[in-house]
Amino acid sequence: MVKKLWEVLGLESMTNKDYYSYKSAIEAANDTQDKEALRQIQKQLIAKYTLDNEDVRDLLRKFRYSV
Repeated sequence: MVKKLWEVLGLESMTNKDYYSYKSAIEAANDTQDKEALRQIQKQLIAKYTLDNEDVRDLLRKFRYSV
């Protein structure tokens, strides 16, 4: 059986609840133009799930501002 990278590295897969929680946080930070909050969200997403995660890449595309 082929294992996914996140399984090999012991990383978590993103649940629907996590995805929508991050999405809501991103929308709030976008609305208030809070680049520091976006920076922190970006760091958390990458540290917890890595950039290999499709959901992470999708969430990062929702950022309105460069961080």
